[in-house]
Amino acid sequence: MKWRQIPRWLRDTCSVVGAMSVLLIIYDLWFAKHVNWAMVPLQIIVAFLAVGVWSYFSARSQAKRRVAEQQKAAAEQQRQAAAEQRQREAEKSAAATRERNAARNRAHQQRRK
Repeated sequence: MKWRQIPRWLRDTCSVVGAMSVLLIIYDLWFAKHVNWAMVPLQIIVAFLAVGVWSYFSARSQAKRRVAEQQKAAAEQQRQAAAEQRQREAEKSAAATRERNAARNRAHQQRRK
């Protein structure tokens, strides 16, 4: 399986836990006085699980947020289009009203003469 085919949250998890594992092993080799080497794999597994869960839910939350933003933008475009349509209809209605009023005024002025 290619690296790009793995979900992003899992790739991020592997990268972070890999770096953390290297740092943990370097610390245990050089700085720790009494190292329990049996705990190192357990610490790495727990870190993988913790970072993996966090990364998965973070990615899912970001995807939901992106979908919500797209829906919001689509709704805004629909509102904009509806407002423009109402504006055009109002302009047509106003033009028709002006035309009727002008015709009525002309007829009224002709009756006066």
